[in-house]
Amino acid sequence: MVANTLSNKWLESTQQVTPKIELIVFDIGEVSFGIPITKINRVISSIFIGEDFSLTQDVEILDLHHRLSGVSLSTPNAIVIFTGERQQLFGIPIDSVPTIVCVPLDRVRTLPYELRHNSSIGIASHVAVVSDSERDLTVFILAV
Repeated sequence: MVANTLSNKWLESTQQVTPKIELIVFDIGEVSFGIPITKINRVISSIFIGEDFSLTQDVEILDLHHRLSGVSLSTPNAIVIFTGERQQLFGIPIDSVPTIVCVPLDRVRTLPYELRHNSSIGIASHVAVVSDSERDLTVFILAV
């Protein structure tokens, strides 16, 4: 019995753990975006959001719908509020409930300079391909 316990502990200590990042993932049209969960301040339901985003007075609203399609989201179901690099708060109106996805860091890649600065997804700094049982999902990770 003691031998089994020792061999199990040895096995556990030799297995390498892949570092992961948890992302809040949401769709804007056909594009999936993710924000590291450590940067999320809160997600507010549309029930609590005034038409003028009055609950988000100290939050800079990023209208990704308008940025990607030229049309703003008329009635968001929620707003994702997160902390930017300089500790300012940003909010993104979304039309569906975000999900939490755990992504191995070896699946995350830095976007090429051209995509980060010269395209409509220029707000993203990294990209990850997330696999589930049904499909592969490309998630653009925001860096604000």
